[in-house]
Amino acid sequence: MSNSLKQQAYNVIRSKILTCEYAPNTYLNEDLLCRELNVSRTPIRDALSRLEQENLVKIIPKKGVIVAPLTINEINMIYETRILLEPYILKTYGRRINDSIEKRMHEILEKANNNTNDIQMLYELDDEYHHIIIDLCENKYLIQCYLNIYAQNLRLRIISGNQNKERLEASQQEHMNISKYILKRDYDNAAKAMEVHLLASKDAAFKVILLDGNISI
Repeated sequence: MSNSLKQQAYNVIRSKILTCEYAPNTYLNEDLLCRELNVSRTPIRDALSRLEQENLVKIIPKKGVIVAPLTINEINMIYETRILLEPYILKTYGRRINDSIEKRMHEILEKANNNTNDIQMLYELDDEYHHIIIDLCENKYLIQCYLNIYAQNLRLRIISGNQNKERLEASQQEHMNISKYILKRDYDNAAKAMEVHLLASKDAAFKVILLDGNISI
């Protein structure tokens, strides 16, 4: 079996889960996946096994495969993990921020301020800002943990829909506050500012989700 077919199946199924084309709690039928991707069962099963390890699907014996749900508890765990990881990484590895990284962070903030009506761009810039901080980390296990959380966060963003403009603008201000402390080499307060930012993001996500009413407890 070609590894490229296995990777292709994994990439396609994962992408459809992250974009919620395969929505949370949806059962995935192996035969349908085989026909849709035009491959045999082997690469499909290999892909589903990998996705189970990433907590994106659940393989239930004698029942089938279900796309992992996004419950209130799940969302809480996502943010609990982010709040533990990101301030810690900033506080512990902030010393690795050099002039070129500072420059890119400034460019991100500037571009966001100049494109406040482009929601997709703002999300992409937000992702890059946080990834820059995660990339400072020298612990591969922490990085992998974040990548798993990031995948879930993408689904949460799709399910909750675009947040209001006021929250996006507040998020940019919070990023600017984090960067203010980074410029001062004050990584302790930068970490505290990151925690404030993530707590505000968590609260905003819960408000959107609870108003939408499509996610269970």
